[in-house]
Amino acid sequence: MSGPTMTRQVTGAAVRQRGVVLFTSLILLVILTLVGVMLTRLQMVEEQISQNDQDHQMAVQAAEATLRFAETGIGTAYTNYSGNTNGLYTWASGTPDYYLSYNPGSPAGPLLSYGGTALPVYQPPQFMIESMPAVAFPGASLSEQQFGAPTPPINIYRITAYSYGGDQNTTAELQEIDWQ
Repeated sequence: MSGPTMTRQVTGAAVRQRGVVLFTSLILLVILTLVGVMLTRLQMVEEQISQNDQDHQMAVQAAEATLRFAETGIGTAYTNYSGNTNGLYTWASGTPDYYLSYNPGSPAGPLLSYGGTALPVYQPPQFMIESMPAVAFPGASLSEQQFGAPTPPINIYRITAYSYGGDQNTTAELQEIDWQ
């Protein structure tokens, strides 16, 4: 033998540590995978929330457009409240309000349909108009004359609009009081 030979001695501690790096890397890989899956699910939930909000906003905007459409017809196209049908009702003391008996799945009576520009909603919006009791201007009386002239009554109308959003699960109901 012409040179020193080196021998390597393996101790018991080194033999016991041989699989620790593999085990640690596998645990970290599982943790990172779980974090990735959780982030993906969170993103999907946020997208669903955003879609639901968009559908709701679409339903509210369609109901608002329906209210404006109904306003233009008061006093001109919609004048027959005597039959209490077809979306035109006369409010009477002691009777339930017609809009409270409306169920989008099975309406209490036919309603008027929105006839404006097409809207990107599940079904065309509908509305009803209720003729409320006449009132006088503030400070005036319906039966007395003030300042030498009778006070003309103001016709009051309650308009209720119903609309769907982008699907059948999203609805909106808006109501306003209008006068002529």
